Amino acid sequence: MHALSISSENWVGLESNPEVLTDYAHKMGVSKSWGFTDVFGLDEESLKMVPSPCVGIIFLYPFSQVEMRKKKLGKSNGQKTEGVWYMNQVIGNACGAVALMHTVMNTLDTVSSDSKFLKKFSADAKDADSRNRGKLFGSALRELHDEVSGRGQTEAPKPNADLDFHFVSLVAVNGHLFELDGNNNGPIDLGPVGDGDDAFLQTAVKHVKSAYIAPFPDSHFSMMALGPREAGADSSSSSSK
Repeated sequence: MHALSISSENWVGLESNPEVLTDYAHKMGVSKSWGFTDVFGLDEESLKMVPSPCVGIIFLYPFSQVEMRKKKLGKSNGQKTEGVWYMNQVIGNACGAVALMHTVMNTLDTVSSDSKFLKKFSADAKDADSRNRGKLFGSALRELHDEVSGRGQTEAPKPNADLDFHFVSLVAVNGHLFELDGNNNGPIDLGPVGDGDDAFLQTAVKHVKSAYIAPFPDSHFSMMALGPREAGADSSSSSSK
């Protein structure tokens, strides 16, 4: 969860916890009818438990594999793409928050609650390049991140801690699957998604299996899906310290 940072600022890393991410998203202005859930397995039966339609994925993988992933991508580690919202990570240990922002901003038409905050942030960041978007993100989300990042089931790490995992976002834009990592040069186009409510989830899982799990089958991975929530579900139930 480190960053190729252009500042010396570090944030407290987020826990890989769907309640924490849901709370964060709701405080940003995502509708309470949407939220994150754990994906407990990548087999067909486990995927049937993911609320449909799934519109975004946040994937967590060991930081020890980040450099190998970058070497494999080489110069093909993303580029500016029309219609895909992307920002660089300029704050250390903020990759969880960056992945959340990538997921929300690329599904905004579906998941927004007509939030004043998201409208203002969208307007402020519209014409900014990816690095300046990262700076705007830091200014806009710093207080909210401080409020949410201490929540979860484990003790929050120190802001300058060397954390073991890295978050990336997977979203569908204009019928294509994109991988969004704030340490890359831009969105990575992974090809067409296909049709149907479960097409995005199936395509995202296929990519994760091929790009991340097959080369390191014994490593630990985690995946959370953004989808509809049951009426009355409360995202504020996550423990706080």
